[in-house]
Amino acid sequence: MRRQLPPWAMGLAIAPLGFYYGFISAAMPILLSARNVSVEDISRVSFLAFSPTYWAFLLSPVLDIGFTKRTYALLFAALAAVCLALSTLLTANLVAFTAVLTAGCTAAVLFGNAHQGWMPDVVSDHYYSQVGATTNIANLGAAGLFTTIAVVLVRTLPPVAAAVLLALTVVAPTVLLFFIPLPDRRTRGALETFRTFFQDLRRAIARPGSILALVCFLSPTACFALTNLFSALGVDFHTPESRMTAISGVGVAIACSVGCLAGIWLTGRFQRRKVYLLTGFGGAAAALGLIRVPHTFVFLAVGVLTYVFFQGINYTALSSLCFEIVGPANPLASTQMAVLSAAANVPITYMTRVDGHFHTVCGLNGMLLVDAGSSIVVGTVLLIILRRFAAPGTPASGQKMSATAQLGG
Repeated sequence: MRRQLPPWAMGLAIAPLGFYYGFISAAMPILLSARNVSVEDISRVSFLAFSPTYWAFLLSPVLDIGFTKRTYALLFAALAAVCLALSTLLTANLVAFTAVLTAGCTAAVLFGNAHQGWMPDVVSDHYYSQVGATTNIANLGAAGLFTTIAVVLVRTLPPVAAAVLLALTVVAPTVLLFFIPLPDRRTRGALETFRTFFQDLRRAIARPGSILALVCFLSPTACFALTNLFSALGVDFHTPESRMTAISGVGVAIACSVGCLAGIWLTGRFQRRKVYLLTGFGGAAAALGLIRVPHTFVFLAVGVLTYVFFQGINYTALSSLCFEIVGPANPLASTQMAVLSAAANVPITYMTRVDGHFHTVCGLNGMLLVDAGSSIVVGTVLLIILRRFAAPGTPASGQKMSATAQLGG
């Protein structure tokens, strides 16, 4: 009998997605900054490269056709690894670099959707917060570690050797997929799967609770878009590339992982929707703090690590909430998880672009003020709306709630 991973370890198998996101959000800005690419141009590349995180869900029904989740996950992880390797060889051509990076992100998103849609069928609801936490440790923590790996390899090895090693690093964690059980699932035809997907999507959007959920996920509060630009701010904080790599790599990995673990405790005692929104206020406070302090490496490090600590809590709350919404024995689990993830990723992409533009127009402080202000203002409005529409008698903490109650429906 094949050995099976414990629930917490199953979440770690999503690390290839974290590696790819880490390259786009932190390693890519460092590598392009070294070529004197502006923060606004870097934000434009990031906006395009991350765009599949909110439109690739339209492709996700293929994950419910024919093959197993494991097969699809292995295939798309391999495609993402190849694209990432090729992109490191194209940094001198910004158009080609962006196109290949975007194609790879599409594959990485589909890999993540396959993994996430797999989990509710093999993990009981008692372990959702644990799997949500370790999923985000593997996602955010791996992103930070891969930043350091990518920059060091690109800087020290010949281009082709660095590219090959980076690709192998991306696919290495997929060995864990062979130790996750596969649920029994009937084979579905393409026509049936896509037709059911759009019918299910229409029904889900029509429900008041789902509308409020999408409003929360699509809003700019608690999206933590500055994470995609921090590593490009070395000049603003008079910090050399080596230190930016350290803080954006190992530092972010540790802070995010600690935040993810703290999220287990918080989501077990408070409503997940409130934890999700309130972390945005913590990130805003960290951004506002960077406006007031001297622009040196020490204060940058404290601000960035505080910011990503709240991001880790936020992602645990988001993941555990999404698992509960999808639930077990759902024939369209990957598709529905993809829709929820897409909604949460939309503000990351548009706020990255907005932040980059304000950095060019108003400088560092203008960018930080706009990002923090949008989180505070919109987050306050959403908390008022959710309080207004929350069902009477909704538990205040710890107790198990329905998905719509969690989201204020």
